[in-house]
Amino acid sequence: MVAVEDSIQKVPASVVKKLEAAIGKENVKISKFERLLYSHDLAPLPKEVQLGFKNIPDVVVKPCSTEHVQKIVKIAADVGMPITPRGSATWGLGGAMPAFGGILIDLSGSMNKIIKIDKDNLCVTAQAGATWKEVYEACLKQGLLLGAYPSSFPSATLAGWISTAGIGIGGYKYGSAGHELRNMKVVMPDATIIETGFDKVCDNGSGYNLNWLMVGAEGTLGVITEVTFKLEPGPEVMRALAYELQSVEAMGAPLMELCRSRIVPLHIQFYDGAHFEMLRKAGKHAPEVTSLLTLELEGDEAMVNYEEEAIDALLVEKYGAKKLSPEYAEHEWEERCYEFRAREMGLGHIPGEVVVPLKDFSEFTRKTLDLMDEFKMQGGMTGMLADRNTVMFMPYYFFDPSNPLSITSFAFNKKFADLSMEYGGRSLGFGMFFASTLKPIRGEGAKYMKKIKDAVDPKNIMNPGTLLATVTRQNITIPPQLFNMGMSLMATAKKMIPREDVVGEKAREYEVERAKKEAHERH
Repeated sequence: MVAVEDSIQKVPASVVKKLEAAIGKENVKISKFERLLYSHDLAPLPKEVQLGFKNIPDVVVKPCSTEHVQKIVKIAADVGMPITPRGSATWGLGGAMPAFGGILIDLSGSMNKIIKIDKDNLCVTAQAGATWKEVYEACLKQGLLLGAYPSSFPSATLAGWISTAGIGIGGYKYGSAGHELRNMKVVMPDATIIETGFDKVCDNGSGYNLNWLMVGAEGTLGVITEVTFKLEPGPEVMRALAYELQSVEAMGAPLMELCRSRIVPLHIQFYDGAHFEMLRKAGKHAPEVTSLLTLELEGDEAMVNYEEEAIDALLVEKYGAKKLSPEYAEHEWEERCYEFRAREMGLGHIPGEVVVPLKDFSEFTRKTLDLMDEFKMQGGMTGMLADRNTVMFMPYYFFDPSNPLSITSFAFNKKFADLSMEYGGRSLGFGMFFASTLKPIRGEGAKYMKKIKDAVDPKNIMNPGTLLATVTRQNITIPPQLFNMGMSLMATAKKMIPREDVVGEKAREYEVERAKKEAHERH
Protein backbone atom coordinates (compact mmCIF):
# COMPACT_ATOMS: atom_id res chain seq x y z
CA MET A 1 0.00 0.00 0.00
CA VAL A 2 1.40 3.35 -1.03
CA ALA A 3 0.90 6.24 1.35
CA VAL A 4 -0.51 9.10 -0.66
CA GLU A 5 0.15 12.28 1.26
CA ASP A 6 -1.41 14.36 -1.52
CA SER A 7 -4.88 13.28 -0.42
CA ILE A 8 -4.58 16.17 2.05
CA GLN A 9 -5.19 19.55 0.44
CA LYS A 10 -2.19 21.83 1.04
CA VAL A 11 -2.82 24.99 -0.96
CA PRO A 12 -2.59 28.03 1.36
CA ALA A 13 -5.94 29.24 2.71
CA SER A 14 -5.09 32.75 1.50
CA VAL A 15 -4.85 31.50 -2.10
CA VAL A 16 -8.18 29.67 -1.82
CA LYS A 17 -9.83 32.86 -0.52
CA LYS A 18 -8.40 34.91 -3.38
CA LEU A 19 -9.65 32.37 -5.91
CA GLU A 20 -13.11 32.33 -4.33
CA ALA A 21 -13.25 36.13 -4.38
CA ALA A 22 -12.11 36.20 -8.00
CA ILE A 23 -14.45 33.63 -9.59
CA GLY A 24 -17.01 32.71 -6.91
CA LYS A 25 -16.82 30.20 -4.07
CA GLU A 26 -18.99 27.72 -5.99
CA ASN A 27 -16.31 27.52 -8.70
CA VAL A 28 -13.43 26.58 -6.37
CA LYS A 29 -13.18 22.93 -5.29
CA ILE A 30 -10.82 21.64 -2.61
CA SER A 31 -12.51 18.43 -1.43
CA LYS A 32 -10.40 15.29 -1.63
CA PHE A 33 -12.98 13.47 -3.75
CA GLU A 34 -13.23 16.16 -6.42
CA ARG A 35 -9.48 16.60 -6.65
CA LEU A 36 -8.97 12.86 -7.09
CA LEU A 37 -11.24 12.95 -10.13
CA TYR A 38 -8.63 15.11 -11.87
CA SER A 39 -5.59 12.98 -11.02
CA HIS A 40 -5.61 10.99 -14.27
CA ASP A 41 -6.72 11.29 -17.89
CA LEU A 42 -8.09 8.67 -20.31
CA ALA A 43 -5.66 6.11 -18.90
CA PRO A 44 -6.42 5.27 -15.24
CA LEU A 45 -3.16 4.92 -13.34
CA PRO A 46 -2.14 2.77 -10.38
CA LYS A 47 -1.74 4.78 -7.19
CA GLU A 48 1.97 3.90 -7.18
CA VAL A 49 2.46 6.69 -9.74
CA GLN A 50 2.07 9.10 -6.81
CA LEU A 51 5.57 8.09 -5.67
CA GLY A 52 7.02 9.92 -8.67
CA PHE A 53 4.46 12.60 -9.47
CA LYS A 54 2.09 14.80 -7.51
CA ASN A 55 -0.74 14.29 -9.95
CA ILE A 56 -3.55 15.19 -7.53
CA PRO A 57 -4.21 18.94 -7.81
CA ASP A 58 -4.29 21.07 -4.66
CA VAL A 59 -7.31 22.96 -5.89
CA VAL A 60 -9.68 22.70 -8.86
CA VAL A 61 -11.19 25.85 -10.37
CA LYS A 62 -14.00 26.12 -12.90
CA PRO A 63 -13.90 29.51 -14.62
CA CYS A 64 -16.77 30.86 -16.71
CA SER A 65 -14.94 33.45 -18.83
CA THR A 66 -11.60 34.61 -20.16
CA GLU A 67 -11.57 37.25 -17.41
CA HIS A 68 -11.99 34.50 -14.79
CA VAL A 69 -9.00 32.66 -16.23
CA GLN A 70 -6.99 35.88 -16.23
CA LYS A 71 -7.69 36.36 -12.50
CA ILE A 72 -6.73 32.75 -11.74
CA VAL A 73 -3.44 33.04 -13.63
CA LYS A 74 -2.63 36.33 -11.90
CA ILE A 75 -3.10 34.72 -8.47
CA ALA A 76 -0.99 31.71 -9.46
CA ALA A 77 1.76 33.88 -10.94
CA ASP A 78 1.96 36.01 -7.80
CA VAL A 79 2.69 32.97 -5.60
CA GLY A 80 4.48 30.84 -8.20
CA MET A 81 1.90 28.05 -8.12
CA PRO A 82 1.72 25.54 -11.02
CA ILE A 83 -1.27 25.66 -13.37
CA THR A 84 -2.67 22.73 -15.33
CA PRO A 85 -5.22 23.59 -18.05
CA ARG A 86 -7.64 20.72 -18.68
CA GLY A 87 -10.45 19.93 -21.07
CA SER A 88 -12.09 16.50 -21.12
CA ALA A 89 -8.73 14.70 -20.76
CA THR A 90 -9.45 12.22 -23.57
CA TRP A 91 -5.71 11.74 -24.13
CA GLY A 92 -3.62 9.06 -22.42
CA LEU A 93 -0.12 10.51 -21.94
CA GLY A 94 -0.55 12.60 -18.79
CA GLY A 95 -0.67 16.00 -20.48
CA ALA A 96 -3.85 17.18 -18.71
CA MET A 97 -3.02 16.10 -15.18
CA PRO A 98 -0.67 17.84 -12.75
CA ALA A 99 2.92 16.83 -12.24
CA PHE A 100 3.33 19.08 -9.17
CA GLY A 101 -0.19 19.58 -7.83
CA GLY A 102 -1.13 23.26 -7.82
CA ILE A 103 -4.19 24.74 -9.54
CA LEU A 104 -6.06 22.72 -12.12
CA ILE A 105 -8.25 24.82 -14.44
CA ASP A 106 -11.22 22.79 -15.67
CA LEU A 107 -12.40 24.44 -18.89
CA SER A 108 -14.87 21.71 -19.89
CA GLY A 109 -17.75 22.41 -17.54
CA SER A 110 -18.51 26.11 -17.55
CA MET A 111 -16.52 27.46 -20.53
CA ASN A 112 -18.31 25.50 -23.23
CA LYS A 113 -20.48 28.05 -25.04
CA ILE A 114 -20.68 28.65 -28.79
CA ILE A 115 -20.32 32.42 -29.04
CA LYS A 116 -21.06 33.08 -32.72
CA ILE A 117 -21.50 31.30 -36.05
CA ASP A 118 -20.67 33.88 -38.72
CA LYS A 119 -22.13 32.71 -42.05
CA ASP A 120 -20.99 35.82 -43.91
CA ASN A 121 -17.34 35.34 -42.97
CA LEU A 122 -17.35 31.52 -42.78
CA CYS A 123 -16.14 31.23 -39.20
CA VAL A 124 -17.29 30.08 -35.77
CA THR A 125 -16.15 31.29 -32.36
CA ALA A 126 -16.58 29.22 -29.20
CA GLN A 127 -15.15 28.92 -25.72
CA ALA A 128 -12.24 26.54 -25.35
CA GLY A 129 -14.17 23.98 -23.29
CA ALA A 130 -16.89 23.39 -25.91
CA THR A 131 -16.78 19.93 -27.46
CA TRP A 132 -15.99 19.42 -31.11
CA LYS A 133 -19.27 17.55 -31.56
CA GLU A 134 -21.30 20.49 -30.25
CA VAL A 135 -19.56 22.95 -32.55
CA TYR A 136 -19.57 20.60 -35.55
CA GLU A 137 -23.30 19.88 -35.29
CA ALA A 138 -24.24 23.53 -34.64
CA CYS A 139 -22.37 24.61 -37.77
CA LEU A 140 -23.83 21.81 -39.89
CA LYS A 141 -27.35 22.92 -38.94
CA GLN A 142 -26.43 26.33 -40.39
CA GLY A 143 -25.27 24.71 -43.65
CA LEU A 144 -21.57 25.02 -42.76
CA LEU A 145 -18.89 22.39 -42.31
CA LEU A 146 -16.14 22.28 -39.68
CA GLY A 147 -13.65 20.29 -41.72
CA ALA A 148 -11.72 18.20 -39.19
CA TYR A 149 -12.11 17.09 -35.60
CA PRO A 150 -10.67 14.46 -33.24
CA SER A 151 -11.87 10.85 -33.19
CA SER A 152 -12.91 11.50 -29.57
CA PHE A 153 -15.04 14.46 -30.70
CA PRO A 154 -18.16 13.69 -28.59
CA SER A 155 -16.28 14.81 -25.48
CA ALA A 156 -12.90 16.20 -26.64
CA THR A 157 -12.71 19.97 -26.17
CA LEU A 158 -11.57 22.53 -28.71
CA ALA A 159 -8.45 23.67 -26.85
CA GLY A 160 -7.49 20.12 -25.87
CA TRP A 161 -7.09 18.90 -29.43
CA ILE A 162 -5.38 22.11 -30.49
CA SER A 163 -2.93 21.75 -27.61
CA THR A 164 -1.92 18.28 -28.77
CA ALA A 165 -1.72 19.30 -32.48
CA GLY A 166 -4.19 16.55 -33.18
CA ILE A 167 -4.72 14.52 -36.33
CA GLY A 168 -8.31 13.43 -36.72
CA ILE A 169 -11.41 12.78 -38.75
CA GLY A 170 -11.54 14.91 -41.89
CA GLY A 171 -7.84 15.69 -41.64
CA TYR A 172 -7.04 14.00 -44.95
CA LYS A 173 -9.02 16.67 -46.79
CA TYR A 174 -8.92 19.68 -44.46
CA GLY A 175 -5.78 19.29 -42.37
CA SER A 176 -5.03 18.99 -38.68
CA ALA A 177 -6.24 21.08 -35.74
CA GLY A 178 -3.93 23.98 -36.56
CA HIS A 179 -5.02 24.25 -40.19
CA GLU A 180 -8.56 25.22 -39.18
CA LEU A 181 -7.56 28.04 -36.83
CA ARG A 182 -8.31 31.68 -37.48
CA ASN A 183 -7.78 33.13 -34.01
CA MET A 184 -7.57 32.33 -30.31
CA LYS A 185 -7.77 34.22 -27.04
CA VAL A 186 -4.99 33.06 -24.75
CA VAL A 187 -4.16 34.05 -21.18
CA MET A 188 -0.38 34.19 -20.97
CA PRO A 189 1.69 33.28 -17.88
CA ASP A 190 1.83 36.92 -16.75
CA ALA A 191 -2.00 37.10 -17.03
CA THR A 192 -1.96 39.16 -20.22
CA ILE A 193 -4.78 38.32 -22.65
CA ILE A 194 -3.65 38.10 -26.27
CA GLU A 195 -5.28 37.28 -29.61
CA THR A 196 -3.16 34.97 -31.74
CA GLY A 197 -4.66 35.73 -35.15
CA PHE A 198 -7.66 37.28 -36.90
CA ASP A 199 -11.28 36.12 -36.88
CA LYS A 200 -12.21 36.93 -40.47
CA VAL A 201 -9.02 36.58 -42.50
CA CYS A 202 -6.04 34.27 -42.63
CA ASP A 203 -2.80 35.07 -40.80
CA ASN A 204 -0.46 34.76 -43.78
CA GLY A 205 2.19 37.49 -43.68
CA SER A 206 5.31 38.54 -41.88
CA GLY A 207 5.60 38.07 -38.14
CA TYR A 208 5.73 34.97 -35.98
CA ASN A 209 2.51 32.98 -36.27
CA LEU A 210 1.12 32.89 -32.73
CA ASN A 211 -1.63 30.44 -33.68
CA TRP A 212 0.91 27.81 -34.57
CA LEU A 213 3.02 28.64 -31.53
CA MET A 214 0.15 27.46 -29.33
CA VAL A 215 -0.71 24.43 -31.46
CA GLY A 216 0.89 21.40 -29.83
CA ALA A 217 2.18 23.39 -26.83
CA GLU A 218 0.23 21.12 -24.44
CA GLY A 219 -0.74 24.08 -22.27
CA THR A 220 2.86 25.01 -21.45
CA LEU A 221 2.73 28.55 -22.89
CA GLY A 222 -0.71 29.83 -21.89
CA VAL A 223 -4.35 28.97 -21.31
CA ILE A 224 -6.51 28.99 -24.44
CA THR A 225 -9.95 30.41 -23.60
CA GLU A 226 -11.67 31.12 -26.95
CA VAL A 227 -11.16 29.74 -30.44
CA THR A 228 -12.25 30.89 -33.90
CA PHE A 229 -12.23 28.37 -36.76
CA LYS A 230 -12.72 28.85 -40.46
CA LEU A 231 -15.62 26.92 -41.99
CA GLU A 232 -16.48 25.36 -45.34
CA PRO A 233 -19.77 25.56 -47.25
CA GLY A 234 -21.89 22.58 -46.23
CA PRO A 235 -21.78 19.58 -48.61
CA GLU A 236 -24.69 18.55 -50.81
CA VAL A 237 -23.96 14.89 -50.02
CA MET A 238 -22.05 12.96 -47.36
CA ARG A 239 -21.59 9.26 -48.12
CA ALA A 240 -19.91 6.46 -46.19
CA LEU A 241 -18.17 3.53 -47.89
CA ALA A 242 -16.86 0.32 -46.29
CA TYR A 243 -14.71 -2.46 -47.73
CA GLU A 244 -13.43 -5.74 -46.29
CA LEU A 245 -9.92 -6.83 -47.26
CA GLN A 246 -8.05 -10.00 -46.38
CA SER A 247 -5.88 -8.18 -43.81
CA VAL A 248 -4.73 -4.72 -42.75
CA GLU A 249 -1.37 -5.47 -44.37
CA ALA A 250 -3.15 -5.99 -47.71
CA MET A 251 -4.34 -2.36 -47.63
CA GLY A 252 -0.88 -0.94 -48.31
CA ALA A 253 -0.88 -1.14 -52.12
CA PRO A 254 -4.46 0.09 -52.73
CA LEU A 255 -4.03 2.94 -50.24
CA MET A 256 -0.83 4.03 -51.96
CA GLU A 257 -2.62 4.06 -55.32
CA LEU A 258 -5.64 5.90 -53.90
CA CYS A 259 -3.48 8.56 -52.26
CA ARG A 260 -1.56 9.11 -55.49
CA SER A 261 -4.79 9.81 -57.38
CA ARG A 262 -6.80 13.05 -57.55
CA ILE A 263 -9.62 11.54 -55.46
CA VAL A 264 -9.86 13.33 -52.10
CA PRO A 265 -12.07 11.59 -49.53
CA LEU A 266 -12.98 13.50 -46.40
CA HIS A 267 -11.66 10.66 -44.26
CA ILE A 268 -9.92 7.28 -44.64
CA GLN A 269 -9.78 4.90 -41.65
CA PHE A 270 -8.82 1.25 -41.15
CA TYR A 271 -9.36 -1.44 -38.51
CA ASP A 272 -8.13 -4.97 -37.97
CA GLY A 273 -10.36 -7.90 -37.12
CA ALA A 274 -9.19 -7.92 -33.49
CA HIS A 275 -10.82 -4.51 -32.93
CA PHE A 276 -14.23 -5.93 -33.77
CA GLU A 277 -13.52 -9.10 -31.81
CA MET A 278 -12.93 -6.96 -28.70
CA LEU A 279 -16.26 -5.21 -29.26
CA ARG A 280 -18.15 -8.47 -29.70
CA LYS A 281 -16.67 -9.82 -26.47
CA ALA A 282 -18.08 -6.78 -24.71
CA GLY A 283 -21.52 -7.48 -26.16
CA LYS A 284 -21.33 -4.68 -28.74
CA HIS A 285 -22.63 -4.86 -32.28
CA ALA A 286 -19.62 -5.53 -34.50
CA PRO A 287 -19.11 -7.37 -37.79
CA GLU A 288 -17.02 -10.49 -38.26
CA VAL A 289 -14.50 -9.16 -40.73
CA THR A 290 -10.82 -9.84 -41.29
CA SER A 291 -10.15 -6.11 -41.66
CA LEU A 292 -12.13 -3.06 -42.61
CA LEU A 293 -11.36 0.05 -44.66
CA THR A 294 -13.88 2.89 -44.37
CA LEU A 295 -14.05 6.14 -46.32
CA GLU A 296 -16.29 9.17 -46.06
CA LEU A 297 -16.98 11.27 -49.14
CA GLU A 298 -18.53 14.73 -49.15
CA GLY A 299 -19.31 17.43 -51.67
CA ASP A 300 -21.54 17.88 -54.71
CA GLU A 301 -23.51 14.73 -55.52
CA ALA A 302 -22.04 14.37 -59.01
CA MET A 303 -18.49 14.50 -57.64
CA VAL A 304 -19.30 12.06 -54.83
CA ASN A 305 -20.80 9.62 -57.36
CA TYR A 306 -17.68 9.87 -59.49
CA GLU A 307 -15.36 9.30 -56.53
CA GLU A 308 -17.36 6.28 -55.34
CA GLU A 309 -17.17 4.67 -58.79
CA ALA A 310 -13.42 5.29 -58.99
CA ILE A 311 -12.85 3.87 -55.48
CA ASP A 312 -14.95 0.79 -56.32
CA ALA A 313 -12.91 0.22 -59.45
CA LEU A 314 -9.68 0.44 -57.49
CA LEU A 315 -10.57 -1.55 -54.37
CA VAL A 316 -13.08 -4.10 -55.66
CA GLU A 317 -12.14 -4.69 -59.27
CA LYS A 318 -8.36 -4.34 -59.00
CA TYR A 319 -7.60 -5.47 -55.43
CA GLY A 320 -10.46 -7.88 -54.73
CA ALA A 321 -11.99 -6.07 -51.75
CA LYS A 322 -15.55 -6.83 -50.74
CA LYS A 323 -17.79 -3.78 -50.69
CA LEU A 324 -20.21 -3.80 -47.77
CA SER A 325 -23.75 -2.45 -47.84
CA PRO A 326 -24.47 1.30 -47.60
CA GLU A 327 -26.38 0.63 -44.38
CA TYR A 328 -23.39 -1.07 -42.83
CA ALA A 329 -21.00 1.65 -44.04
CA GLU A 330 -23.23 4.32 -42.53
CA HIS A 331 -23.36 2.43 -39.24
CA GLU A 332 -19.57 2.31 -39.07
CA TRP A 333 -19.38 6.02 -39.84
CA GLU A 334 -21.78 6.75 -36.99
CA GLU A 335 -19.58 4.58 -34.73
CA ARG A 336 -16.32 6.12 -35.93
CA CYS A 337 -15.20 7.15 -32.43
CA TYR A 338 -13.32 3.95 -31.73
CA GLU A 339 -12.02 5.10 -28.33
CA PHE A 340 -15.50 5.33 -26.88
CA ARG A 341 -16.61 1.95 -28.16
CA ALA A 342 -13.49 0.43 -26.62
CA ARG A 343 -13.83 2.30 -23.33
CA GLU A 344 -17.34 0.96 -22.85
CA MET A 345 -15.73 -2.34 -21.94
CA GLY A 346 -14.93 -0.91 -18.52
CA LEU A 347 -11.19 -1.63 -18.62
CA GLY A 348 -8.04 0.44 -18.53
CA HIS A 349 -7.40 1.48 -22.12
CA ILE A 350 -4.28 3.09 -23.57
CA PRO A 351 -3.90 4.12 -27.20
CA GLY A 352 -0.59 4.38 -28.99
CA GLU A 353 -0.23 7.00 -31.72
CA VAL A 354 2.53 7.29 -34.30
CA VAL A 355 2.85 8.49 -37.88
CA VAL A 356 4.89 6.79 -40.62
CA PRO A 357 5.26 7.24 -44.40
CA LEU A 358 2.55 5.58 -46.46
CA LYS A 359 4.99 3.51 -48.53
CA ASP A 360 5.88 1.51 -45.40
CA PHE A 361 2.23 0.78 -44.50
CA SER A 362 2.23 -3.00 -44.95
CA GLU A 363 5.60 -3.71 -43.39
CA PHE A 364 4.96 -1.40 -40.45
CA THR A 365 1.55 -2.99 -39.85
CA ARG A 366 3.09 -6.43 -39.67
CA LYS A 367 5.82 -5.32 -37.26
CA THR A 368 3.31 -3.49 -35.05
CA LEU A 369 1.10 -6.56 -34.76
CA ASP A 370 4.21 -8.65 -33.98
CA LEU A 371 5.18 -6.14 -31.29
CA MET A 372 1.71 -6.29 -29.72
CA ASP A 373 1.96 -10.08 -29.63
CA GLU A 374 5.47 -9.93 -28.17
CA PHE A 375 4.17 -7.69 -25.36
CA LYS A 376 1.14 -9.96 -24.86
CA MET A 377 -1.13 -7.02 -25.50
CA GLN A 378 -4.86 -7.58 -25.81
CA GLY A 379 -6.42 -4.94 -27.99
CA GLY A 380 -6.92 -3.87 -31.56
CA MET A 381 -5.43 -1.93 -34.44
CA THR A 382 -6.99 1.18 -35.93
CA GLY A 383 -5.59 4.07 -37.87
CA MET A 384 -6.25 6.80 -40.40
CA LEU A 385 -4.61 8.69 -43.24
CA ALA A 386 -3.40 12.09 -42.06
CA ASP A 387 -2.46 13.26 -45.56
CA ARG A 388 -1.36 11.76 -48.86
CA ASN A 389 1.91 10.49 -47.43
CA THR A 390 1.28 10.16 -43.69
CA VAL A 391 -0.43 7.27 -41.92
CA MET A 392 -1.41 7.53 -38.28
CA PHE A 393 -1.41 4.13 -36.57
CA MET A 394 -3.47 3.92 -33.38
CA PRO A 395 -3.22 0.46 -31.82
CA TYR A 396 -4.80 0.29 -28.37
CA TYR A 397 -4.59 -2.21 -25.57
CA PHE A 398 -6.44 -3.07 -22.39
CA PHE A 399 -5.08 -3.61 -18.92
CA ASP A 400 -6.29 -4.03 -15.37
CA PRO A 401 -5.60 -0.71 -13.56
CA SER A 402 -6.01 -2.40 -10.17
CA ASN A 403 -2.90 -4.45 -10.88
CA PRO A 404 0.31 -2.53 -9.92
CA LEU A 405 2.19 -4.36 -12.67
CA SER A 406 -0.11 -2.86 -15.27
CA ILE A 407 2.14 0.22 -15.48
CA THR A 408 4.62 -1.96 -17.41
CA SER A 409 2.20 -1.73 -20.34
CA PHE A 410 3.48 1.79 -21.02
CA ALA A 411 6.70 0.20 -22.28
CA PHE A 412 4.81 -0.86 -25.40
CA ASN A 413 4.21 2.79 -26.32
CA LYS A 414 7.93 3.51 -26.12
CA LYS A 415 8.90 0.52 -28.25
CA PHE A 416 6.13 1.37 -30.69
CA ALA A 417 7.46 4.93 -30.97
CA ASP A 418 11.01 3.62 -31.52
CA LEU A 419 9.71 1.39 -34.30
CA SER A 420 8.07 4.35 -36.05
CA MET A 421 11.34 6.30 -35.98
CA GLU A 422 13.08 3.44 -37.80
CA TYR A 423 10.77 4.22 -40.72
CA GLY A 424 11.24 7.98 -40.64
CA GLY A 425 8.14 8.53 -38.54
CA ARG A 426 7.57 9.63 -34.96
CA SER A 427 5.24 9.35 -32.03
CA LEU A 428 2.47 11.89 -31.43
CA GLY A 429 2.41 13.79 -28.17
CA PHE A 430 4.63 13.84 -25.11
CA GLY A 431 2.63 14.70 -21.99
CA MET A 432 4.08 13.89 -18.60
CA PHE A 433 5.14 10.34 -19.33
CA PHE A 434 6.96 10.73 -22.65
CA ALA A 435 8.41 14.23 -22.32
CA SER A 436 11.88 12.69 -22.05
CA THR A 437 11.62 11.69 -25.71
CA LEU A 438 11.36 15.30 -26.97
CA LYS A 439 15.11 15.62 -27.60
CA PRO A 440 15.50 12.27 -29.44
CA ILE A 441 12.51 13.13 -31.66
CA ARG A 442 13.07 16.86 -32.25
CA GLY A 443 16.86 16.88 -32.12
CA GLU A 444 18.51 20.29 -31.67
CA GLY A 445 15.13 21.93 -32.12
CA ALA A 446 14.24 20.82 -28.58
CA LYS A 447 16.80 23.31 -27.24
CA TYR A 448 14.97 26.21 -28.87
CA MET A 449 11.61 24.97 -27.66
CA LYS A 450 13.00 25.15 -24.14
CA LYS A 451 14.25 28.70 -24.79
CA ILE A 452 10.77 29.74 -25.97
CA LYS A 453 9.23 28.24 -22.83
CA ASP A 454 11.75 30.02 -20.57
CA ALA A 455 11.11 33.36 -22.31
CA VAL A 456 7.32 33.15 -22.27
CA ASP A 457 6.97 31.50 -18.86
CA PRO A 458 10.04 32.40 -16.77
CA LYS A 459 8.38 31.20 -13.53
CA ASN A 460 7.54 27.85 -15.18
CA ILE A 461 3.98 27.80 -13.87
CA MET A 462 2.22 26.65 -17.06
CA ASN A 463 1.80 22.88 -17.01
CA PRO A 464 5.34 22.19 -15.76
CA GLY A 465 6.77 18.68 -15.97
CA THR A 466 5.20 17.97 -19.36
CA LEU A 467 6.27 18.24 -23.01
CA LEU A 468 9.79 19.58 -22.44
CA ALA A 469 11.00 17.18 -19.77
CA THR A 470 9.71 14.51 -17.42
CA VAL A 471 10.33 15.84 -13.91
CA THR A 472 9.48 13.94 -10.74
CA ARG A 473 7.96 15.40 -7.59
CA GLN A 474 11.47 15.26 -6.11
CA ASN A 475 12.46 17.73 -8.87
CA ILE A 476 14.57 15.14 -10.67
CA THR A 477 14.66 15.54 -14.44
CA ILE A 478 14.64 12.17 -16.17
CA PRO A 479 17.07 12.30 -19.13
CA PRO A 480 16.38 10.28 -22.30
CA GLN A 481 19.03 7.70 -21.42
CA LEU A 482 17.49 6.99 -18.01
CA PHE A 483 14.00 6.98 -19.52
CA ASN A 484 15.08 4.42 -22.13
CA MET A 485 16.67 2.27 -19.44
CA GLY A 486 13.52 2.37 -17.35
CA MET A 487 11.32 1.52 -20.32
CA SER A 488 13.60 -1.37 -21.26
CA LEU A 489 13.27 -2.79 -17.75
CA MET A 490 9.50 -2.36 -17.90
CA ALA A 491 9.43 -4.05 -21.30
CA THR A 492 11.36 -7.03 -19.94
CA ALA A 493 8.96 -7.26 -17.01
CA LYS A 494 5.91 -7.03 -19.26
CA LYS A 495 7.13 -9.87 -21.44
CA MET A 496 7.66 -12.04 -18.36
CA ILE A 497 4.15 -11.48 -16.95
CA PRO A 498 1.76 -14.26 -18.01
CA ARG A 499 -0.73 -13.26 -20.67
CA GLU A 500 -4.08 -12.27 -19.15
CA ASP A 501 -7.45 -12.37 -20.87
CA VAL A 502 -8.65 -9.14 -19.25
CA VAL A 503 -11.27 -8.64 -21.95
CA GLY A 504 -12.59 -12.17 -21.55
CA GLU A 505 -12.79 -11.73 -17.79
CA LYS A 506 -14.72 -8.49 -18.18
CA ALA A 507 -17.05 -10.11 -20.72
CA ARG A 508 -17.76 -12.95 -18.28
CA GLU A 509 -18.58 -10.38 -15.60
CA TYR A 510 -21.04 -8.78 -17.99
CA GLU A 511 -22.68 -12.14 -18.65
CA VAL A 512 -23.07 -12.86 -14.94
CA GLU A 513 -24.57 -9.42 -14.30
CA ARG A 514 -26.86 -9.74 -17.31
CA ALA A 515 -28.09 -13.15 -16.09
CA LYS A 516 -28.76 -11.75 -12.62
CA LYS A 517 -30.69 -8.84 -14.08
CA GLU A 518 -32.80 -11.09 -16.31
CA ALA A 519 -33.53 -13.43 -13.39
CA HIS A 520 -34.57 -10.46 -11.24
CA GLU A 521 -36.88 -9.16 -13.99
CA ARG A 522 -38.52 -12.59 -14.38
CA HIS A 523 -39.36 -12.66 -10.68
